[in-house]
Amino acid sequence: MGCILDDDLITNVKLDYIQDFEMMFGRMKLERPREAAAYYTILVMDNPKEFSDFLRISEKLANITRRPLEAGRSCLFKNGLIAKVLFSSENSEEEFGRERYLPVNPRVIWEETKENLKPVISEDTYQNIEKHIDDMVSAYNQNFKAYGIKLMRSGNVTLQYSKRWIFYVMLSNSLEKGEDLKIHIGSENISEESTIRYLKRFLELSKKVRMIVEREENLQPVIKLKEEYRDKLDVRYFPDEITGLMRNFVFGKELAVTSMKILSEGEETSYIGTAYVDLEDIDELNRKFESLWNLAKPV
Repeated sequence: MGCILDDDLITNVKLDYIQDFEMMFGRMKLERPREAAAYYTILVMDNPKEFSDFLRISEKLANITRRPLEAGRSCLFKNGLIAKVLFSSENSEEEFGRERYLPVNPRVIWEETKENLKPVISEDTYQNIEKHIDDMVSAYNQNFKAYGIKLMRSGNVTLQYSKRWIFYVMLSNSLEKGEDLKIHIGSENISEESTIRYLKRFLELSKKVRMIVEREENLQPVIKLKEEYRDKLDVRYFPDEITGLMRNFVFGKELAVTSMKILSEGEETSYIGTAYVDLEDIDELNRKFESLWNLAKPV
């Protein structure tokens, strides 16, 4: 049951949730962990459609005012913890309101940080956080549906997001369902430590990963992954760049995301992508993947 903050303001957020995620975001080295935690927990638990509602809740619960809360939202976007909805094939005003952001699954954030937190918090605190995560995942599934994009089995949604968001989303689905995963990464360098780390997590959690890469310089990192994971990973490649800045992920018959890099700000990369849940759309993207797969060279 929600907490009544004043006559017409009800929230499902608890201060404990904000404090939990402040610790997690601190471990993830976010610049504004408290403000980011407030915005994130309000988004997950209440999913307000107006920024004014976020602000009222954050002021009441955590004494966080407009500018700091906006800074927290920007911090979440920069670190791939929320994506901005640009438009949807569904009735976007009804579905998304004006504060149009999609958070990553709380369980993914907990999985990313719990080993770092465990040595510095008590066992009771650790267990309490796990209970809070269960509460938040339940609200997340209700507010953002099975795949984290608010849509179930029809339509699509177009988003802007920074580099890690797509990895978090696919990791969330792999944690929940463990389906096969198809990945096509265009001309980007995949040897970065964070990219390799997420690819390893996909390989650990998925039944099978099939991956298409471009450019000779991307061969060595995927050969190392192939040596480590053997039959769980199939790789094919194009020696040259053929699709440029495209990235495509197809998660079984559940979810597909196609995207393109649009700009860089310092070390941060931004993408425009469309997420699909319609079975016909996913079948079409699977066919396109298979066509490229048949043209590419085996590793």
